[in-house]
Amino acid sequence: MMKNYRVAAGATLIVLAACAPEPDGSAGGDTSNQGTVAPVESSEGMLVIRMSDDMAFGPEHALINVGDTVVWIQEGALPHTTSDGPGKAAVPEHALLPEGAEPWDSGLLDPGQRFSVVFDTPGEYTYLCTIHEAAGMVGRITVR
Repeated sequence: MMKNYRVAAGATLIVLAACAPEPDGSAGGDTSNQGTVAPVESSEGMLVIRMSDDMAFGPEHALINVGDTVVWIQEGALPHTTSDGPGKAAVPEHALLPEGAEPWDSGLLDPGQRFSVVFDTPGEYTYLCTIHEAAGMVGRITVR
């Protein structure tokens, strides 16, 4: 099941779908130091971020436009989450939202599951896997 959250100032729209089409986004990306990672840009309004057993989001830094959708695909054998918002991180800087943006939390994602968020608020987002934060599983999304 794919969960879809619309992140916007004001309200959160939740849409649950029994089946979801294959997203046509790009994966890959460098998992080195966040400050030096070149962002991967979305194309056609969507970007795919993959989660795997290497304890990293791929890409680690994404550059998207307001209204774009990010789809996280859980490809590892270990469970993962994608979460952002107050109280989600042991290190507060690992869960940052721009003013007016709504937090999200995928909950536990098992292998093969997907989760998506539509980003309607511009700014910098720093998010994490709540299970593997200590292992460095932290990502960043810039919405322009």
